Amino acid sequence: MKTANDLYKHLLQQFIHYSIPELIELNNELVKGNGWGSNRATFRTAVLTTLARKGINLSPIMSRDDGFTSIRIVPIKLTEDNTVEAMG
Repeated sequence: MKTANDLYKHLLQQFIHYSIPELIELNNELVKGNGWGSNRATFRTAVLTTLARKGINLSPIMSRDDGFTSIRIVPIKLTEDNTVEAMG
């Protein structure tokens, strides 16, 4: 991949085929793992974007303040109402 943006677009195309439980597990592996280097954020952004596109509410792990969005780096689980919840 030439750039992080190219990698992001490629991942979005691949992750659309993943199930919601697979995406949640991938997120959890990403936030717990070490050694991902600079691509870790790109992978996680693609995972979370795909979850949002599949109708999952990510607001419990996101906050907006002064025009900036922050996303907590935590393992997540899915609740009955298609909302994620931080684990632990």
